[in-house]
Amino acid sequence: MSLGGKTVLITGGARGIGRAVAEGAVREGARVAIWALHQESVEEVRRDIPDVVWADAVDVGRAESVHDGMQRLRDAVGSVDVLVNNAGYTLTSRFLEEDTAYWHRVVDTNFWGVVYSTHEVLPDMVARQNGSIVNVVSDAGRVGMAGEAVYAGAKGGVVAFSKSIAQEVARHQVRVNCVAPGPTRTRILESNTEDGDAEKLIEKMIRRIPLRRIAEPQEVASLVLFLAGAGASHMTGQVISVSGGLTMV
Repeated sequence: MSLGGKTVLITGGARGIGRAVAEGAVREGARVAIWALHQESVEEVRRDIPDVVWADAVDVGRAESVHDGMQRLRDAVGSVDVLVNNAGYTLTSRFLEEDTAYWHRVVDTNFWGVVYSTHEVLPDMVARQNGSIVNVVSDAGRVGMAGEAVYAGAKGGVVAFSKSIAQEVARHQVRVNCVAPGPTRTRILESNTEDGDAEKLIEKMIRRIPLRRIAEPQEVASLVLFLAGAGASHMTGQVISVSGGLTMV
């Protein structure tokens, strides 16, 4: 995948898909940096993946936290060759039962986090005339999903943002692509199943998957790593699903 020696920054890299991407990138010989929301997650990464060269607590939903985190990263490691915008947050709940605080957290993490992080890495990529950004979105953002209305809206916004940025920076040899997972075995999914109503929605969703199972994080990570590397050097502005056939668009 030609990631050897590249500096790869993964937001939300402490668990789930992000951790699987980090572990895969380390195996490929990349210099892996991770941002996680909480310091305890940072310590967990340092303990469990000792080959990670940088781990830091950054709230991607806050512009100042992203800016300060990028300054620390540049001072410690240098500029970023590959950005994987993976940080995300959602619950499975019905729109009319949600409140504005929840909506703001969903949009801040899933949409603004991508905008802030992308804005921080792009100047260096454009100056070097090389770079790759992979945004982990969701099939919910492509076709909608009951129980995830605002999340789907935020992820749909990332898809449109990604295609727009891909058009702007292609002449600088910077690529921007999206991976759209379907239901995946992560802590967020598992925590949602603790609520009876949410569990019913998730079970209904899984029954609609032609392969009749949810994805493992590694199955999503393999596509993220492919798009990040030289094997996808002529791909930009694309959105590819890893959903077991749940969506075929």
